[in-house]
Amino acid sequence: MNPNASQAQPYDFKSQHTDPIIRKSSSMVDIISNRAVVTPGHIVFRFLPEGIDEGESLSFEQLDTMSRSVASCLQQHGKKGDRVVLFFQPGIPYIISLFACFYAGMVAVPAYPPRRNRSSYRVFSIVENAGVSMCLTSQQVKKDIERNFASDFASQNLHWICYEDAIMHSAGLWNDPNLKGEELALLQYTSGSTGEPKGVMITHYQILYNSEYIRQSFGFSKQTIGMNWLPIYHDMGLIGTIMQAPYIGALSITMPPVAFLQDPLKWLKAISRFKVTTAGGPNFGFDHCLQKVPQHELSHLDLSSVETFFCGAEPVRAKTMQDFASYFAQAGARPEQLYPCYGMAETVLIVTGGNKLSPLRFITINSKALARGIVEKIGEDQPEAITLTGCGHTWMDTKVRIVHPETYEAVPEGHTGEIWICGSGVTQGYWGRTEENLRTFGAQIHNEGSTSYFRSGDLGFMDGNELYITGRIKDLLIFRGVNYYPTDIEFAVQEAHASLRKNAGAAFSVMVHGEEQLIIAQEVERSAMHNLPQDELFSTIRQTLSEEFELSVYAILLLRPGSIPLTSSGKIQRRVTKYGYLTGELQSIAAWKKETGNEEISMTAATITAENLQAWLVQWVNKKLHIPLSEIDVNKPVTSFGLDSLAAVALESEISAHFRYHWHISLFMLDATIKQMAVEGMAMYEQEMNSKAD
Repeated sequence: MNPNASQAQPYDFKSQHTDPIIRKSSSMVDIISNRAVVTPGHIVFRFLPEGIDEGESLSFEQLDTMSRSVASCLQQHGKKGDRVVLFFQPGIPYIISLFACFYAGMVAVPAYPPRRNRSSYRVFSIVENAGVSMCLTSQQVKKDIERNFASDFASQNLHWICYEDAIMHSAGLWNDPNLKGEELALLQYTSGSTGEPKGVMITHYQILYNSEYIRQSFGFSKQTIGMNWLPIYHDMGLIGTIMQAPYIGALSITMPPVAFLQDPLKWLKAISRFKVTTAGGPNFGFDHCLQKVPQHELSHLDLSSVETFFCGAEPVRAKTMQDFASYFAQAGARPEQLYPCYGMAETVLIVTGGNKLSPLRFITINSKALARGIVEKIGEDQPEAITLTGCGHTWMDTKVRIVHPETYEAVPEGHTGEIWICGSGVTQGYWGRTEENLRTFGAQIHNEGSTSYFRSGDLGFMDGNELYITGRIKDLLIFRGVNYYPTDIEFAVQEAHASLRKNAGAAFSVMVHGEEQLIIAQEVERSAMHNLPQDELFSTIRQTLSEEFELSVYAILLLRPGSIPLTSSGKIQRRVTKYGYLTGELQSIAAWKKETGNEEISMTAATITAENLQAWLVQWVNKKLHIPLSEIDVNKPVTSFGLDSLAAVALESEISAHFRYHWHISLFMLDATIKQMAVEGMAMYEQEMNSKAD
């Protein structure tokens, strides 16, 4: 349990609320069922399957009835408090199933289905850690799991329930679980660790508290229309969009994440079409729009209806915010629409945010002084200048303090420290981790009484009441809004080849052209020094990171045995290793780095043949993945060249447009060679042509 839970009464935000439904509700079940009575026909969710045309929609009456139906099925197979894992592709069934767990009085465990040729260890770890008794999924996903993971799930002792069967149950058989605010609603597993996933325990009260927090800080109302592409099994997509819409009685429109990754213009067109008032995502999402939306499309967009373009989940770059407002100004974007914020799953979602339509706040400081923990304001033209983006302030009863991470003393103004958080929004801790909860959620500031704080592991400072994030104490890596633990990446690399030494490598990130890039520094075995298979090692490492984490690596350094920096107790010193990489002081015996160059692929194909497809793929890997032509072996898996999930959807989009027929994303996510892809792509083309002829 969270040590905060017993020291104070939860913050009362409901008694004076202007919405009578919120005043009398203790859970989202109360919220939805009451809105189903008052505004039964109000559409609360719409889904755009391909990001363009409308698919299913849900009114409050439908959401309430269908949630009761699925819940009644769950109640037949389990009891109140049971954990239910959800395996779904994005869509309305996922949303209904999530709320159905609440209606059943059970604890929802949002997850994504295991996928072929991807490490599924994290999925099984979640199931085991949570003590899951039931899996709610779709018929198609269940078939895929039975085909690819039957033996893996055989030992889990799960009761499988298909949504298509559960939805046919009578809503009249539902039994009200009489939920209390302090009861557990969700286990939100942090997105980072494949080795040790942590389930954040979120109560029904805390879902309502954070929903109210978002409503106040974002200035939401019943007229709010949201446009979401974020995964709904992660906290930003789940709490920020799926919970928020029914809470305030608004409308949430969603599209699959892959639709946005393929073409972010679809997201912006949906914003224009539906007169959306709020939308957003991690910093990389705004960069993705800047990189992929051509200027000639701007005149067809109207972003003027947006009141908040929220940005969080990873460092918010001042340049990205400024460039987005400038580039899309022709389409109605304005700087004051941009809304940087800060939060995490351990606080349900949000911790700080500004005032709606207020100017962005930036601060320019001395980077050398910052390295010593000192905040020294300087001019933007100074060589040591770095500009940071303000992430707003706290609301309601949440408090943020800046604390020295070793002495536990509050740091004076003008200095950086660890961000500590307290208040009703701090969750109960991690499922089944009592000792860690005491350390992480029960920290106390030296000589300041008995208030317990959650230690975020993030570094920052306050300037007035504005919070600025400067870095991370923990070695957590964030790429495209997803957290990764370096220990997991290092372990996977070292297990990939016998020539790589165990417990002798470091994974870290560096900034390259304004974007975080992954670097691997890894020792080799002494026995491999004489005849080092360096090309094989580079290929294996790239393929491992692509397949297990969907990550692309920027640089790989193979180091001499015994050269990786260690602490006196033998722990990897990742920061020292990173410094050695940046200064060129690491004892590398071989190195590989992405090439940079022209991103355009000018080749044209007069006829579609397997040879033309193969030649085009080779050029694409060369130009887009920055692999030298001399290293591209068409008989190697395409993942060995570092194809990650974002690159895969870009490949699907580009090759489909170039050859004018649709290549499905699943082809690229399989462990196929370039040669096999060309042959299968040709077969796909012939099949499509034959079907058109028929």
